[in-house]
Amino acid sequence: MNTTSIVLSLASLTTLILGLYAWRLTSSKPLIINMLFGSAGLLIAAYGFVAGNSSQMTVVIPFFITMLLTGRAVAISWRAYARGEKELLVPSSLVSGAAMACLAGTIIAYVNY
Repeated sequence: MNTTSIVLSLASLTTLILGLYAWRLTSSKPLIINMLFGSAGLLIAAYGFVAGNSSQMTVVIPFFITMLLTGRAVAISWRAYARGEKELLVPSSLVSGAAMACLAGTIIAYVNY
């Protein structure tokens, strides 16, 4: 296993753990679906690097997952501040943390592509 696959696998695990915790706080089905989709996508990209066929999709998939989670984090924090729902600040920071883990995986994947 190379460094890129390890970083992408750790980002996938981080996304899954933070997503489950954010889901327990909000009970939002779209949130957990996005997190599960993101975690699976990162594992697929990690497999692409391990299998040796690192095509453009092994870089594009983590990038799209990062964009998906960043958009979700911005939407949750916007709702927390615009509507005054301060209880959404913790799930927003959890999703932001997952997006930052995905960003780290995306950068490592791009550098090692």
